[in-house]
Amino acid sequence: MTMKTYIKAGLAAAIISMALSSCIKSYEDYNTNPDAVQVVDVKSYITTMEMDALIPCSDEGANEFQRACNLMGDSFAGYLAPIQAFNGGSYTCTYDLDGTDYNNVPFSVAFTKVMPAWLNIKYAFANGQIDEASFSIAEVIKVMAIQRVTDIYGPVPFTHFGEDVSPYDSQETVYKSLLEDLNEAIGTLKSYAAASEGSSANPPLYSVDLIYQGNYSAWLKLANSVKLRMAMRIRFVEPALARQYAEEAVEDGVMTKSTDGAWLKSSGTIQVFNPLEEVWNAYSDTRMGATIDAYMNGYSDPRLPKYFKEATVDGGGYHGARCGLRTMLKENYKPLSIPNVEKNTPVVWMLASEVAFLRAEGAMLNWNMGGNDKTFYETGIELSFAENGLSSSDAAAYMNSTKTPAAFEDKNTSSTRNSAGQPSSITPKWDASAGNETKLERIITQKYIAMFPNGQEAWSEFRRTGYPKVIHIVNNMSNGKVSTEKQVRRMTFPRSEYANNAPAVTEAISLLAGPDTGNTKLWWDKK
Repeated sequence: MTMKTYIKAGLAAAIISMALSSCIKSYEDYNTNPDAVQVVDVKSYITTMEMDALIPCSDEGANEFQRACNLMGDSFAGYLAPIQAFNGGSYTCTYDLDGTDYNNVPFSVAFTKVMPAWLNIKYAFANGQIDEASFSIAEVIKVMAIQRVTDIYGPVPFTHFGEDVSPYDSQETVYKSLLEDLNEAIGTLKSYAAASEGSSANPPLYSVDLIYQGNYSAWLKLANSVKLRMAMRIRFVEPALARQYAEEAVEDGVMTKSTDGAWLKSSGTIQVFNPLEEVWNAYSDTRMGATIDAYMNGYSDPRLPKYFKEATVDGGGYHGARCGLRTMLKENYKPLSIPNVEKNTPVVWMLASEVAFLRAEGAMLNWNMGGNDKTFYETGIELSFAENGLSSSDAAAYMNSTKTPAAFEDKNTSSTRNSAGQPSSITPKWDASAGNETKLERIITQKYIAMFPNGQEAWSEFRRTGYPKVIHIVNNMSNGKVSTEKQVRRMTFPRSEYANNAPAVTEAISLLAGPDTGNTKLWWDKK
């Protein structure tokens, strides 16, 4: 399942290829070499970071994406389901987290690709080769990348990265350090955004930034939105700090319009290919998941054809598969619904609809979010419909619906059916008289639908809140190490770390709230 690089473009590709080739060594090799940035145009390291920060889209992009995202967050959240039983049925989706080396990939991408590129940018900034705003943008990307990897494993070697010794930090230390870095970046971006207002000149990162083409105001909104996301993530473990950071983020300005979202997409001479297309199409390895099938079909959700293509079985319609099958014949599942993702479909980083739902949750808690929970909840739905090219009238009808999720019907073509009951009875229509727990389920369920296909965030929110209610896997191959009911709470540390960095991993395990298994909860997982 290897594939060619996902960056294809003339001279720009050659420049970025040099940058990428400098990021394949182990992270221990990137310690104290400020001269390393002389090899290429240092600004191209921004592209390198973006291509790997959240969804690997470079080098072996689809293969890395499949192992780091599709067979983890996408499947754990119920967005997508594998249609072949990897490794004889012992793999992440059957909860045998020790059965394969898939758990290596998020760690490897973060610490052999993203962070070395960031370190070169840091050296360039220290040497006066790039300006403070460009470094601040790199800081925002770094924060998003490391939040992703710590939300997978928990402790990671972050605060001393680039030094001779880089021990693992607790997740609490990582989060609080990231939030401090983010605050500094926000302060800088505020100044640059104000100074550049009305200017017609292209910013320094215009040709290498695939997200916002170096636009300071857009990056500032993203930075504050990420701050709000991180604040909400820690609200059950650090409620006072969470409220402080959330209110600061909203005051400084978060995403509010459907066009504010962050998508990784082709820009100028740099072409981005979405790795999910390779996984569902060339590999034929993934289809619609049972959980999103139950919710969106039950709601008769107008976004269904935007997210998936109709199945070619049972007269069409949208049909998915259960996760966690230890045996299956791929041909029986191929006719099910595929993601409506083509090679040129932009890769979602963060959307304004997610931000509205974050504010709805904050407002529900009486935090100062600039409005009330109902308004932000309905705004989140409206924004999601707009982000998917649907009308405000469609959104208005949907948000008044009292439909409930459907029972999941397995439509694969074999004689074996793995159907499941109705996962929840929550409706789209807001109920102001409901208690906070019901309100929370309603908010997170709609946020879950709006965030598709960002499976990592959906999985994290499921672990944080318990919502939406995700349909259980069929076969649990963990030998008791992971609860079918509670589902996977974290990924185990990479085997490569056990082999090459055993003392540090032993220390890292002591920073967990339990053993190195998928049952052990992360620091923020306290609900």
